[in-house]
Amino acid sequence: MKPSDRDRRLAGLRQRAIASGMTVKMRPLPPALGEGTAAVYFNRWDDPRRLVVGWNLELQRMSHELHFAGRWDWSGRAAPEAAWHLIRELLDRLPEDACGIQSTRGGLGIQWQERSGDKGFETVEQSLQQMRPEIEEAIRQPAGRNGDSDADEEEKGERQ
Repeated sequence: MKPSDRDRRLAGLRQRAIASGMTVKMRPLPPALGEGTAAVYFNRWDDPRRLVVGWNLELQRMSHELHFAGRWDWSGRAAPEAAWHLIRELLDRLPEDACGIQSTRGGLGIQWQERSGDKGFETVEQSLQQMRPEIEEAIRQPAGRNGDSDADEEEKGERQ
């Protein structure tokens, strides 16, 4: 069985991402978009120490004034307020088929449905390259007495 043109195109996009140093993971679509999955293209943090991660933005069904930004709202925990203006700027740069922003210990990722092809990939790649370093510094907590942050404490709790 031969891969379809679509499958070859998606494989090519994902290979480009990996070649440029990104990580690609498949994740469920935001609930507002129904069933299925979409790729998340992650740009690794330069220094993951003391970062407040685990916050995610998801595309919602409709725009509402109570949302973080138009149709975008937090899924659970919100990012530190110091990063909000940068995250709004990142949202303004995303391709139309973007549906999420995810922060993990491994990096900052943009979830998109890959319909916008090469142009969308270039937008995702450039947006992450330009905005990730600024967002990284905005979500970094100062070193405490023992150098631990809330995120480090959370991670320790998860391991126990």
